Amino acid sequence: MSIVRPARLVVVALLVAACGGGASSSPTPSAPATSAPPTSPSPASEAPASAPAALACAPGTVAGAATVTIKSFAYDPTPVTVKVGEAVTFQNEDGVPHTATMLDGVCDSGTISGGGGSATLVFTAPGTYRYHCRIHPTMPTATIEVQG
Repeated sequence: MSIVRPARLVVVALLVAACGGGASSSPTPSAPATSAPPTSPSPASEAPASAPAALACAPGTVAGAATVTIKSFAYDPTPVTVKVGEAVTFQNEDGVPHTATMLDGVCDSGTISGGGGSATLVFTAPGTYRYHCRIHPTMPTATIEVQG
């Protein structure tokens, strides 16, 4: 029976080591690849590696090439078509605030106040943009087609 106990200790020690329970399993920081002097970071170098290279749309002040009216808890027209570099203005005719938030999270108009508030988004990449109101998730989604 004394042979079984040391064997159990060996098995437990191996399991702890395999699961990373030992002190040597903590990662060690790596040194920078180069020793170049630091420079001012550009906006692109500040973004995490998983971030998109550029936003496909952003709030803007450019006059809208198209206007989407928000009325009776719906967007009209849908779909709407614009060219790259053009803007879509969202005009809220409802008495409550709404948003135009892209389903993939790429862009958001922010809160558009009710009773005539507006927001404009400029589209910088071609594609199909589906959006909804994040305040009222039961509102139907709508679509913007951006042509290159």
